[in-house]
Amino acid sequence: MTYDPLSDSAVTATTPDANSYWKTTCTPPDFNRLSTDISTDYLVIGAGYTGLSAALTLAEANQDVTLIDARHSGFGCAGRNAGFVLNGTGRLGIPAISKKWGNEIGQGMAQEFKAAVTLLTDRIDRHNIDCDLTAGDYYKIAHSRRQAKLQHAQASDSVRFVDKPALLNEFGLSGAHGALVQPGQTLNPLKLAAGLARAADAERAKICMNTPAKAIKHSKNHYYVQTPKGKIRAKNLLLATNAYSPATFHHAIDNRQFPVQSSIIVTQPLSAQQRADTGLDGPLSMMDTRMMKYYYRTLPDGRVLFGGRGAVKGNHAQHPQEKARMVRALCDSFPALSGIGVDYFWSGWVSVALDSLPRIHVDDSGHLGYAMGYCGSGVSFAGLAGTRLAQRMMGGDAASDINTDLPLYSSPLPRYPFAGLRRLGLRALYNWAKVVE
Repeated sequence: MTYDPLSDSAVTATTPDANSYWKTTCTPPDFNRLSTDISTDYLVIGAGYTGLSAALTLAEANQDVTLIDARHSGFGCAGRNAGFVLNGTGRLGIPAISKKWGNEIGQGMAQEFKAAVTLLTDRIDRHNIDCDLTAGDYYKIAHSRRQAKLQHAQASDSVRFVDKPALLNEFGLSGAHGALVQPGQTLNPLKLAAGLARAADAERAKICMNTPAKAIKHSKNHYYVQTPKGKIRAKNLLLATNAYSPATFHHAIDNRQFPVQSSIIVTQPLSAQQRADTGLDGPLSMMDTRMMKYYYRTLPDGRVLFGGRGAVKGNHAQHPQEKARMVRALCDSFPALSGIGVDYFWSGWVSVALDSLPRIHVDDSGHLGYAMGYCGSGVSFAGLAGTRLAQRMMGGDAASDINTDLPLYSSPLPRYPFAGLRRLGLRALYNWAKVVE
């Protein structure tokens, strides 16, 4: 059964993994579970991109750091996503950010988004991470005439607009009214997580997998984290559990993010005729402008990956109706793929911030911090968020280049009001989106 953060007590060492395509391409590195009591200066909980990046940053600065995870590197969303390397995070684009906070903040946020992609690609090169990083066009598909009109006005020398007839001619793409096209990149997300774990290990971070944090207490300037086989005493605590955080894990993050499922299918390899009919013959990625976005990409072995919103509850994630809904949506977009076989279907939880913007927050003591709320756009930014979190925790010169005026850093994640009603609201949102989109 699929883990559900709002109804299950926690991820444990026996929580089943996703039956994902990525699992067939990569085996996460094997690290021992914690078997005794230890002390550490920095304890990072969660081995997704945020936690792995934080641990790597601390280890590179010669800090005493320990990283634990209830399962393995990339068990959560880091190992289940589509592998889009995007220049952004959350659900707010630069125009919306600039409108809300002003042009100066918008420019600062754009610089952070760019820095995230640069950090990711630099790390892949520096640590020789084999994660199938591939360049290819990225299409932002307009799902309505209104969106196409807005996109046409946004086109520039580096971002070109293609109209509806061109999309139909090139891809046989149904329901698209236009698209912005720009250079993009994709990768294998589970291989990236594995590579970051190996890099942190090589820098002498202590890593313990299959080591869930069962309880967190604070006393006399230290945090005490109980695991099944040992207790960890830490001066500083970094929470990087994101959407896989249990509903009541630590008061600093409880009810500050909403775990929402995204589901993915991967087809059988396309035939030569299917590749010709769809134009899906080479590296490319697509995402539309719907409120409940669909996203598509080609894979190195000729398959197509397609994703979108998942079931509301974890126990419905693998229901055949959910898979059938995804297949219908794919074939509605690409009629030439009607009847194609689907070899993989899985789901994962993404961390949604109330105001659609993630936070990298450190409390007033300077000894407790978290980074989360990427709203499903974290492949590039979560790495920078983990690094920024580590830098803020170290303080001093390490944090000197962080613009703390940016909303990413200037406040904690807002708590959800009436948190117990979040899923009722999500059902209503899904039903409303069906009508308007």
